[in-house]
Amino acid sequence: MRRDTLIQLLAGLAMVLFLAASAVLGTQIASSTGRNRLVYADAAEDGDPKTVSLGIALGAFRGLFVNYLWIRANDLKQEGKYYEAVDLAKTITRLQPRFPKVWQFHAWNLAYNISVATQTPEERWHWVMSGIRLLRNEGIRNCPNDLGIHRELAWIHHHKIQGIMDDAHRFYKQQFALEWSYVMGSPPTAPLREQGRGTLRQEYVERWLKPIAEAPDTEEELYARFPQARELVEELKIKCGHELNYAFLREFALVDAQIKGAESTGVLPPALQTNPLAMLIRDPRFSAETGKAVVNFARKRVLVRDYNMEPDRMIRYTERHGPLDWRHPSAHAVYWSSRGVEETLFRIHEENKRDFDILNTDRITIQALQELFRSGALTFNPLNPEFYLALPNIEFIDSYRDALADLVQRSKYEKDRQRPYRFYWAGYENFMRDAIRFLYRRGDKALAVEYQRKLYMDPDLNANNPFLYAQLSRPIDEFVVAEIRQDNREDSPVVAMQEISAALYDAYLNGLLAGNDQVFTNSFAYARLFHEQYQESKAFKTWITGPQGRMGFPNFDRWSAEILAQLILDAAIPDGPTLYRRAPAELQARTYVFLERTPLKAAIEAAAKQGMPAFDVWFPPRPGIERFRLEYFPEQPEAIRGRTELK
Repeated sequence: MRRDTLIQLLAGLAMVLFLAASAVLGTQIASSTGRNRLVYADAAEDGDPKTVSLGIALGAFRGLFVNYLWIRANDLKQEGKYYEAVDLAKTITRLQPRFPKVWQFHAWNLAYNISVATQTPEERWHWVMSGIRLLRNEGIRNCPNDLGIHRELAWIHHHKIQGIMDDAHRFYKQQFALEWSYVMGSPPTAPLREQGRGTLRQEYVERWLKPIAEAPDTEEELYARFPQARELVEELKIKCGHELNYAFLREFALVDAQIKGAESTGVLPPALQTNPLAMLIRDPRFSAETGKAVVNFARKRVLVRDYNMEPDRMIRYTERHGPLDWRHPSAHAVYWSSRGVEETLFRIHEENKRDFDILNTDRITIQALQELFRSGALTFNPLNPEFYLALPNIEFIDSYRDALADLVQRSKYEKDRQRPYRFYWAGYENFMRDAIRFLYRRGDKALAVEYQRKLYMDPDLNANNPFLYAQLSRPIDEFVVAEIRQDNREDSPVVAMQEISAALYDAYLNGLLAGNDQVFTNSFAYARLFHEQYQESKAFKTWITGPQGRMGFPNFDRWSAEILAQLILDAAIPDGPTLYRRAPAELQARTYVFLERTPLKAAIEAAAKQGMPAFDVWFPPRPGIERFRLEYFPEQPEAIRGRTELK
């Protein structure tokens, strides 16, 4: 046989074998592509830009075309043509919907690069939310199991909104709390004596989340359970022009808050007397149960359809991690990072585990839980969004340790006790030091000592520091002083906020409420001094931050009044009025301005009709109230500010 003929036969045989192998592998690849939804868009849809049709028509050359679009989108961003850049980004995500990096890149571009190039807090917030919506509403729906998209979404919530690095971060927090006050309503509150005892977690589940999770999935199911609901929904559509959507929840939250505020007089303000939604809320034809069912149905629908979130999963994470206040950005960071890890664990095995960055996603969960301890006790009213108060929440001290125990099992390095230094446990040690110091400053010395002992006895502490156990064995007074002085911790915004708020807690609870003037004077003076020292070094201002500065805190006089107002709400009658009456006169006047805007005033005035003392009996107004109203709420008309003032 000639040599050329032999080569041809072998080549033909190889071709047949390769064709057979491609038939087998092609079927498996096509099956895997379908299961994992790794397909390109193969048809343009109505409303798609012309570039989508062109990209689809290019077939095998689509990759080169998309590369050109990426370059063009970046050039448009550099030129300040943001909307054109966003349009191109939409084209790229349409052409490559199953490529997770596309969604991550463009969301980052929107939330970080484009946002900081704009001129006002409102503009910045628009672009930050555009990045979040791109990931949450589109990216996760197209790549539902991708860990990277979940991690990016959690990071934007935790770092961009809850963090302090953006000059407009305070505006972000207020707007985020306002939006989620509309969607979810306000969470339950716990009496002051029950805070930190673990009961609030179950209250959140039973009274806040379960009514939403257990709401019907369809309107027909709603009408079957609550026959009156059909008529109520029809009237909402006809008289108010509302579907059961976000716009309805927004107006309902505002109207309902105003109605509750007017209960003290029994008469609606003139603007609400003719408001169709206010009239429906108070219509005696519809029972309170039916109204709640309709609102909870709308909330569930909006959560699932508009926010791509699962109420049942929100309940699970609340039960696992603690009382997650969904008006707080870090609660959403916990949700998305935990969800991403859960979805990934279904697909991970020994061969592919290096493809998934679970460690850094778990770190976001831990960091978010830390932040919920530092600022998870949120006070916010949608009628007064400028009054945004975020204080430490000791409910999350134990939650952090419990979560850590679960997360370390996924990292062979973190659970290896032979390693002298592990990152998770270094973070835990710093967290516990902060928690101990906070508890001490707020007057919970016994609890601070208990957590100091827990930290000392913890078998997972890093062994790299030879002085660790000597430090932890110091008397609690010496330990706290050393903690502030070492490593310049007083320059940290987190440490400063905890020191100031804890000292004010101590001044009010162990000073005013306990009748100890010396404790009040010393702790209040310490809080003021710490505030002044911190502001001098950290409250630098930019054109967008305003007088407070990016890393600065509110004016001390206002902040101390806000915290006292919140403690009075928590303490209720009679401890609340005791706190108020024992405060200095000017602090009372400042606090009154915040108290009169809370539901407490409406509740007391309603009780006054039954013979109980009126609001001004419990909380006597002091000189200076009108001046502080104008200072704190200059944009509110006199009718809203009120006219209470001493003559």
